[in-house]
Amino acid sequence: MQKQSRHLKLKYTTITSVMNSIGTGWVFVLLVIINLDIGGRAIFNHPIRGVPEIVALSIVACVFLQLAHTLKVGRLTRSDIFLKWLNRRHPRVCHFLQAIYHLVGAGIMVILFKASLPLFSKAWSMGLYVGAEGDFMAPTWPVKLIILIGCAATAIQFFLLAWNDFQSMRLPKMIGTGMDGEAS
Repeated sequence: MQKQSRHLKLKYTTITSVMNSIGTGWVFVLLVIINLDIGGRAIFNHPIRGVPEIVALSIVACVFLQLAHTLKVGRLTRSDIFLKWLNRRHPRVCHFLQAIYHLVGAGIMVILFKASLPLFSKAWSMGLYVGAEGDFMAPTWPVKLIILIGCAATAIQFFLLAWNDFQSMRLPKMIGTGMDGEAS
């Protein structure tokens, strides 16, 4: 059972890492597209069609592709000064508060998933596009799908972190350790 659990966590970690890599790669593609558009405007007085639409859709997609991995590696923005102080004095209370924080985060991602599902269904079934007909058009459903996948992956990551926090509460008190369990 424990071996299967580790195997699933490894697969999940691989999935979130691949999603993060795709998001990072797409940021590079955006950099190239934007610079080509600027060069086309400045040198040839001919911009690349659809760059504003591509950039607008891509920013949202990149955020949701990278959100779960950002959370996993502890890079999601938050202020943890109080938690660090609390962890030195009362580690179990600190882990409990972090578990609540992670459960609330998971709940928010589930709510966002449920709110985004009809938007994806509508974009898919009605064939919604951005852009101007005859100039540039791009379907919106791929970004809506990425939002759903990102919400699901981030919710799972929040649940895993909450589980780890609840497990850490059961461990004996470790004096002089950081919130990640390493010696400080």
